[in-house]
Amino acid sequence: MTVLIRLLCVIGLLAATVPASALNGPEAARLLNQAYQATPDRCLDQFPAYYCSGVMVKQVRPEDPEPFWTHSPEAVARGAEQFDYLRRDMAGTPLAQPSGYLFSDRLTAIGQEKDYELVGDDGMSRPPQLLVRNWDGVAPERLPLLGVFHVAGQPGSLEAALRDQLAYFQATGEWLPVLRLQPDDSHGQLFGFDPREQLYGGYQVADRLNRRYADTAPACADGSGSYNCNGVLIRGTVPGPEHSWNPKPNAIADKGVSFSYVRADVGSQIIFYAQGFIFRELQFPVSNPVTLRCAYPGDAGTGPPDRCRADCSLKGIKTLADYRAHYPTSYGRDCSLGPDAQAFHLNTEVRIGQAWAPGMWNEIIIAPWPLDIPLQLPLEAFFYNWAQTPAGLPGAQYIQRDYYQVTGKFMPVVKIDLTAPAGSVFTYDPLEQGF
Repeated sequence: MTVLIRLLCVIGLLAATVPASALNGPEAARLLNQAYQATPDRCLDQFPAYYCSGVMVKQVRPEDPEPFWTHSPEAVARGAEQFDYLRRDMAGTPLAQPSGYLFSDRLTAIGQEKDYELVGDDGMSRPPQLLVRNWDGVAPERLPLLGVFHVAGQPGSLEAALRDQLAYFQATGEWLPVLRLQPDDSHGQLFGFDPREQLYGGYQVADRLNRRYADTAPACADGSGSYNCNGVLIRGTVPGPEHSWNPKPNAIADKGVSFSYVRADVGSQIIFYAQGFIFRELQFPVSNPVTLRCAYPGDAGTGPPDRCRADCSLKGIKTLADYRAHYPTSYGRDCSLGPDAQAFHLNTEVRIGQAWAPGMWNEIIIAPWPLDIPLQLPLEAFFYNWAQTPAGLPGAQYIQRDYYQVTGKFMPVVKIDLTAPAGSVFTYDPLEQGF
């Protein structure tokens, strides 16, 4: 009885000091690394070491039943699931599968009222593998899950983990973190967390896009053009076979890649193609910054030899009145507006309140960047334009999968509806991702 009371007191203290939210994301990785590094002989003087140290890892094979917490035929036959036990001072078997899930240690699970039973648990140490009695009939939210994982560098591993993350969300309405497992890490940091590897990160991306779309400040705080801090730079593309984020040969020859700039006061309702990619605001730090060269209020039909035609300032055009004097009924295609704050804001002012080509896109020219450097670009999302062409979703998913195949990284697909009310122009749905 004394041991039991002591155990319950300790467990109560753990439950009070480690809230459920602490087991998400970076904190989950930190706690798992601490457990991996810990090497006690016993727990609370009475219990085996795996009650409070080491990491319980369940590998999931591609052919295993779904959702991932469903018992495999082998587990059904033996009445238990086999977990690998990873600890710094114990030689374990190499992980053969690219993904899986993680259980809390036994004491933590008891403190969360999510206890499980170890088959053959007689107080003896049983690593490197442990058998957990099958949990038939237990709802997934009642399992002591810390997260799903993927083995860094394994083909298809992140994709598998994202599918498992989504399955748990669909079943429970809660998100488990995707954690990166690096089994060859010599510093004991076995687990890592990357916010860019989470399906739920798409909600944050959509929120950022909506906030930038709603921000109509004519310039940034440092006096530079608004494209550096607000609005959304977007490029429609045709999916495949070339990588959509690479400048096309004609764009390289013409010294410019054509984008659109959408913002609440720009008035665009359509985009040149039904799918494509979105850049971050250009002041966002990346290893390969891109340069905005010039802009046109509408589709300027740009081409060789240079997509940036003579600067409109050479015609004396510096204000809206100047522009209207030269182009009273439309917009100019024979001159471009520069990248400085005043000229770029003029590009937007020309559109406001005009009846010509309502809702059409503008044309923003960005200098070509080197080929095949997707991880060095300010890419923020892939998109499909729902109001324009519902069929754009498969195209956006194709680009997303292509990006994943090249980089091993997840980049969200967002839906755009430029006719939607403010705050909902950009939306994200985890069910629309191409995995």
